[in-house]
Amino acid sequence: MKRSLALLVLGTTTALATGCGGSSGSTPGPADTTPAAVTSTTPASSGGTAPDNPTAAKTEITTMWETFFHTGTARSEAVSLLEDGSSLGAALTVAEQEDTDAGLTRRAKVKLINFTSPTQATVTWILYNKKTPLLNNASGVAVLVDGHWKVSKLTFCTLVSLGANGKDVPGC
Repeated sequence: MKRSLALLVLGTTTALATGCGGSSGSTPGPADTTPAAVTSTTPASSGGTAPDNPTAAKTEITTMWETFFHTGTARSEAVSLLEDGSSLGAALTVAEQEDTDAGLTRRAKVKLINFTSPTQATVTWILYNKKTPLLNNASGVAVLVDGHWKVSKLTFCTLVSLGANGKDVPGC
């Protein structure tokens, strides 16, 4: 039986290092409060690393992130919230099946957003199954594409690949 994305990642202690696309990762469990991801970018600081209106960008990222990772979000909306989403239909199907197999009702809560450039941000978040935290202080990347913030393809594909036991996921 396939393990769900969240349940597999919950038991994974692997730190992920990534290149220019950003990163994603998670912590081993709800009791751990240390982010496991290693990013290739530095935390936001003064000197032009944030968009022109960081408050509006944080609001958009939070809404987008929490909507994308919610079980009830329609596929068409999920595609629009994902970087290169139109090419990731097969990967979305894999992720949906992982959740179905595990009986998950996902929701996300964004805790912190740090801009690493005007077009990229590191998102620290919690993934829940109903009210139970599955991933606490997970780390992912949001990217600005055509004026809209989206979940990075690398973040999504890394999570889905982990849930697929590290096997190649179509489109990723």
